Amino acid sequence: MDTVWSAWDASINTQDNNTTDEVASSQEALRKATLEMADMAFFHLHRARENQSSVPKEGRPCLLPAVCGLQYLDSLKEFNYDVLHPLLVGGGEDAAGLDRRRRLSLMFLLGRTWLTGTF
Repeated sequence: MDTVWSAWDASINTQDNNTTDEVASSQEALRKATLEMADMAFFHLHRARENQSSVPKEGRPCLLPAVCGLQYLDSLKEFNYDVLHPLLVGGGEDAAGLDRRRRLSLMFLLGRTWLTGTF
């Protein structure tokens, strides 16, 4: 994943000001599109959370992936909806520590969801 970020950085480090402005506007457009998609995903997950009581107990394990989706949406929000942020795609200085924290948090959330039946 570092190659994606490196390629993005290489395209930014050009000498042409027009290219730099174009890259900045592209980054902002990507961030806005990500925000719009994340808002819609959060809306649908919120509705699923509200309606989960109507799902039979045997079918509730099918809702477990929603926990992963909610955690990823929280991560996107934390990085201001920048899908190419080095810490979000696995690069950067403290990526290992952050990845470990996310995995532990996800295991806790999945365990809590499994035990309580709600996400």
